[in-house]
Amino acid sequence: MSTLTIPRIELPCQTTENDADLWFADQPNLLEEAKSLCQACPLQVQCLESAMEREEPWGVWGGEIFERGVVIARKRPRGRPRKNAAVA
Repeated sequence: MSTLTIPRIELPCQTTENDADLWFADQPNLLEEAKSLCQACPLQVQCLESAMEREEPWGVWGGEIFERGVVIARKRPRGRPRKNAAVA
């Protein structure tokens, strides 16, 4: 009798070299790092779709940042915003 071995899929969010807190960090640069790790994930699309269905309150899911259940482009750092908007 032979046993069938199924190859294990390497997911960036579940490897021991990536801290799980990275996907729920407060610092925008860490969230951008998590987003970049998601780009190579074979389950990125499914992860994003599921997170949108669940209305995940926060974190990086499927390569996108969620805040209050909505996808946002970038997370702003903590603190007060500038009084004068920076000129681009």
